[in-house]
Amino acid sequence: MGSPRFKKRYLVLVLGVLLVSLLTGVFWFRAPVLLVTDAPFNALYGIRRAGIKRLETTLKMMRQIKPVLIGENAGPDMVLFAVEEAHSAPYGVLFPYRYYEGAERYIAQFPHIPVFILGGRNRDPQVPGGIFVGTDTKLDLYRAGLCAGIFAQHEGSRDGEVLAQGEILFFQNEGIAAEYREAFSMGLQEQGFTKEPKYLNIKQDYTDSIQNVSCVVMQGQATLFLERNLEIPVILFSWIDPDVTSRAVKLVVDDSPWAVAGKTIAMIPGRQGEVVPSDWVFPGQRLVDKEVLSRLKKVLLRSIL
Repeated sequence: MGSPRFKKRYLVLVLGVLLVSLLTGVFWFRAPVLLVTDAPFNALYGIRRAGIKRLETTLKMMRQIKPVLIGENAGPDMVLFAVEEAHSAPYGVLFPYRYYEGAERYIAQFPHIPVFILGGRNRDPQVPGGIFVGTDTKLDLYRAGLCAGIFAQHEGSRDGEVLAQGEILFFQNEGIAAEYREAFSMGLQEQGFTKEPKYLNIKQDYTDSIQNVSCVVMQGQATLFLERNLEIPVILFSWIDPDVTSRAVKLVVDDSPWAVAGKTIAMIPGRQGEVVPSDWVFPGQRLVDKEVLSRLKKVLLRSIL
């Protein structure tokens, strides 16, 4: 007869093996979720980063997330074929907005399989609302205003003395709707920033005094500004891997398919699309002021319109 200690260790080992077997069964025998992707996106997002995000989402949802890699210029029929070949009966399929025509053909052929189109900030009347998942632009810009206001407060003080408020620049690809500007301004005002931000085109070279700028928000990379290698904190809306961005980028707002995949999978039982918040990423070791970092994290956790 074995000792009680040996029996206890044996029981722990058996339970461990059973737990691993159970988890393996959950992951490998449940139908996966397919996520359509392509090489250009993977290069932009970062292959290693995508792998980590896939693992995180898989563990969180207790279900495999299987990427379906297609050619960059694949037409709707080729998209349909690639998804069909990836799995005959997936739990659901997630299509980036640029492949919505392929999604429509897949829905026509497999109407019983849940499908969502991930649109980020895009809003297209061609895509039915029930299968469209976009990011909450109004909330994202409100949060950007809160964070920009915190950076402006930090840049506008010295040894406890409050200095004159600097400028906040907002570089944009296209014009921003009035309701979104209001949301951004609301976040700024809640942090005590009372000046009007300056809205600029993403390709515009800002020629005014840089010394008066406290924070910069970018919807896409304003290359001409970033090439100056300034120390002004930047909040960047982008899918790009944060590790390859300028050191000035302190926050990345990610509305990519990987960022919303887990939130979308949670909708599958009801099969009803909606808008969801983007992911907010702090590139490693760029915010050395722990007080600022703590304040940013607090407003991102509690902020809601």
